[in-house]
Amino acid sequence: MWTARRILKELADADHRRAILTHFWKHADATHRQVVQAHLAKELKFREETIRKMQPEKKAELLASRMGLPELEQFLEMGLMQYHTRDKSEMMAAFLDRWGVPHENGSIEVDDYTPPTADQVRDAVKALDYDRTDVMIYLATAGLLMADAWRDATWPVVDEMMQES
Repeated sequence: MWTARRILKELADADHRRAILTHFWKHADATHRQVVQAHLAKELKFREETIRKMQPEKKAELLASRMGLPELEQFLEMGLMQYHTRDKSEMMAAFLDRWGVPHENGSIEVDDYTPPTADQVRDAVKALDYDRTDVMIYLATAGLLMADAWRDATWPVVDEMMQES
């Protein structure tokens, strides 16, 4: 089972992890950022004000250092979502086009579509020329955030790609 923590730990290298978690700090709403600041302040024994004044990249490092905390899982998921919708929309659009899923710049805006099958996911991975790490993170995240049929189609392919590495 792929969780946000596992994706960040096993699939993302340090640069990807930093980029993903920086997206949380730059693009998540203020309420969610404040909740994470409070958790980090408590865990690290810092004042919240100290963390609030840090640059997003530094806060991303602190969040990465505590990503094992179960109460931070939903915020890690938000970071993954922000990263993909803001930085990887071209790649997401290419995959969705390949699968015939209607989207707006990589973002699915309708409920009536057929999710891809595992074979369609495998075919797209072979046909599209994107960084392998980015693809694995995307597929694992799609399964995590979209659940059910997406999970059944994407997670086996991620597992196969991991075994090939």
